[in-house]
Amino acid sequence: MHVVRRWAAGIAALFLSGLVVPGSAAAQTYYGGYHTAADMLRHAQTVGGTYPGIAAVYDIGASWLATQGYGGHRLQAICLTGIAPASMPVKAVAKAGFGLVRPDGCALSTVSNKPKLLLFAQIHAREIATGELMWRWIDYLADGYGVDPEATSILDSTEVWIVPVANPDGVDIVSATEGGPLSQRKNVDDAEPTCAVADSHGGNGRGVDLERNFSGRWGEAGADADPCAQDYRGAAAASEPETRALEGLVSAIFADQRGEPGRGEVPDSATGLLIDLHSFGNYVITPSVTAPEDAAQLRNLAAAVAPAGFASGTSMDTVGYPTSGTSMDYAYGALGVAALAMEIGPREADCAGFFPEYSCLDRLLWPQIRQAFTAAVRAAAAPYRQ
Repeated sequence: MHVVRRWAAGIAALFLSGLVVPGSAAAQTYYGGYHTAADMLRHAQTVGGTYPGIAAVYDIGASWLATQGYGGHRLQAICLTGIAPASMPVKAVAKAGFGLVRPDGCALSTVSNKPKLLLFAQIHAREIATGELMWRWIDYLADGYGVDPEATSILDSTEVWIVPVANPDGVDIVSATEGGPLSQRKNVDDAEPTCAVADSHGGNGRGVDLERNFSGRWGEAGADADPCAQDYRGAAAASEPETRALEGLVSAIFADQRGEPGRGEVPDSATGLLIDLHSFGNYVITPSVTAPEDAAQLRNLAAAVAPAGFASGTSMDTVGYPTSGTSMDYAYGALGVAALAMEIGPREADCAGFFPEYSCLDRLLWPQIRQAFTAAVRAAAAPYRQ
């Protein structure tokens, strides 16, 4: 652990010294109201405990620090879905688990009678709005079930799976100072100690970009081999425990609908959808490399999900640079799962950037993400036929 301790002299010292303790029980917010990683993980557990009739929470793996035996976190996924048919008042009561009611679905299985929508947030730690928006989506569905007709319809028709914070060690660094969030993008893997810790203010420094570390198209154009670069791909495909946890969840809940990985068209009958939420730019992004017919169908899907004013297309069409080793590349390439990345937040003016004011969530970003996720639920049963 001497390497981790050397990093503790820099940014990580903020939590390793006790000022911020990864996974600690104390409730904390920062930067005007944003929740820490520990709070986000605890929130999922609280919702699961409060509404066992519609929610199930799963431990899906460990963060990098946890694998080193040095604090860190356990990654969690929460699944929300409705109960068997009943009246709205019965649903509102039964979601609390009375009479040992359990969700009509949400097993960690590829077999289900409902389509699935899987959502990731904060793979890039500094994209702080994404975790908060996922918090609101969880509460909207859980609190609204049996009360709000739209939330009830969503859960009665779909399994909604959510990883509220995919890079909790990185979020600990982002949230660790009173002077404002730090621009940590990557996880905290310290395998390359020569990178300057101070570069984390600009998103570089030590760690692996988890969104370039997935097994799908790993190491192709759009990811950096330099360990100090902010888009460093890692030493090998799925080298990071967080990436392996996310890949494991994808393969645990989605059946292989392709038959021959990475080749040929995905059948139009394929179900299920993955959305990896990022910020910022107001884009809905499709996988860069697909079969031709799939490319057209995924563009239609992206357009159907995109809120008003959002552009859609591949990374080159939208953000203007190539990507590889993404969650989209893995889900689509390995299993044929329809997959998108969404960049929430404008590029300029009010509420732009990685660190929008907390008030931006309710006055701008939440209405957009609620619209997009509701559209995604409707598309999950037939994503290739939009």
